[in-house]
Order: sequence, then structure tokens, then C-alpha cells
Amino acid sequence: MLNIYNRMKFINVYKMKILLVTLAIGDNYLKQYNFLFRESQENYAKRYGYDFKVVTDYLDVNPDNRIPSCVTFNKILVCSQDWSNDYDMIIFVDADILISVSAPPLHKYMDYSDKIGIADQFYQPTKERGIEIAKNRPDLRPLSPTAYYKLCDLDIETNLEFNTGVLVMQPKIHGEFLKSIYDKYVERSRTHHRGYHYEQSCIGYEIQKKNLYKVIPNKFNACWALILWDNIHNIRLEDYFKENWFIHFAGKAELNKVHALHKNYNTLF
Repeated sequence: MLNIYNRMKFINVYKMKILLVTLAIGDNYLKQYNFLFRESQENYAKRYGYDFKVVTDYLDVNPDNRIPSCVTFNKILVCSQDWSNDYDMIIFVDADILISVSAPPLHKYMDYSDKIGIADQFYQPTKERGIEIAKNRPDLRPLSPTAYYKLCDLDIETNLEFNTGVLVMQPKIHGEFLKSIYDKYVERSRTHHRGYHYEQSCIGYEIQKKNLYKVIPNKFNACWALILWDNIHNIRLEDYFKENWFIHFAGKAELNKVHALHKNYNTLF
């Protein structure tokens, strides 16, 4: 893997071929994506010269895994498709992320080396608030990232709890590794009680064990639901949107406001 990286690290970031890809499987989910989020994501790709793709069917051909409980795990298969190695970098974004027109190009925001770019969610909106929410609302948030992974029987001492809504990957380096995570855990994901948290936990656990992560700023995966859990500072969604770049509406947090937010505020920067 490192030999491949040594051959790639001299690639000029301005000449890299990059794909922005999302996953929207199921007619209703695709309809929601097209109405609320697609325009912002597609425009972001155009702005920085990325190719753009919406995956609308399972990437795993095994019929046993072509079920709703396995859907989100398919995101890490985007680096092991016939078309994957056409790209130097693949940026995956969840289909419930609204991208601001002020968002800078993620591919050159930092030096990813041979790592996978990913955001930490435990300390959103801040480290202090994350800890306080965990203490006051253990029904919503485990007391620590270590406890979060433990809920999926994954033992790791860590201060990082990764959210897989945005992944910055290099298929020539990470394709086989990510496919191995999928193969290792997908069967159990069919019935696991943690739902999408199981996929997220397995990916976060494995990339930490291999030390293959690069923490990207929360602005690239700002989880609105984490604000709404207590919102003691009465943060307005409109202000939150202006202060961040990729707003993640995981858990269907105030989806009813997304369309107006995009139309009213996404051309003002």
C-alpha cells in the first residue's frame, strides 16, 4: 500500500481526477435526494471539476445483502468497482448532506498522505458540549467514543468517534482494505440492532486500528441533529448553515427546512 502511495504522492492536486459520489437506493429515498440535496452536491462537483455520480442500486451483487439494513455499508464499495481506479480520489457524501456554495475544495484542503479523510462526531459542536451532552443525555449519546464502539462489541480505547457521512478515499490505496471491512461485517449488519451505527462503528473501528485516518474539520460534516439534541444556545439552522460547509441532516433532522434553506441562503455567499 505504501509503495502505491509513494508513486502517487507527487501527483499535482490540480491535475487529479476526482469523483464525488453518493448513494441513494430506493425510489422514495432517491426522490427525496433529488428534491432536497442533489443540486447542491452536483454544483459543488462542477465548481471544482469533479466527476459526479449517484449510485442508485446495491454495489454488492449478493442477493442476501441487497436489503435495506445493508444499504449504508455499500458506501465503502465505491472504491472497488470497475470504474473506481479511473480516479485518484473518490469523495463520498451521504445523500442527506447539503453543501454550501462557500465550501472549499475538499480534495486539496489538506494533505491526506495515504489516509482516509473523515470527521469526528463526538465533539460536535465542541468538545465541551459533546462531553456535557453525553453526561446529561446518556439515552442519546454514549459517555465516550470507546463506549460508542463497545455497543457494537468493538473494543478500542479512543477519543475519536467517526461519522462516515463524508469519506475522502484513494481507491488505488484503499479499495482492497475497504472491501475487506465490508466482507468482514456485512453479514452481521443484516440484523444488527444498532442499524446504521453498526456500519459507522465498524468502519471507524477498522481505520483507527490501522491508523489510516486523517481527521477533517467538522465544517465538512456538520451534524445538525447533534445541535438539536439540546440546543441550549438556540442556534438557528440558517446561521449554522452559514458557518459550515457540508450540513448533514442525519436522522431526518428538520428535513422540512432543507428546501427553503438551499433556495434562500445558498446563493448569498
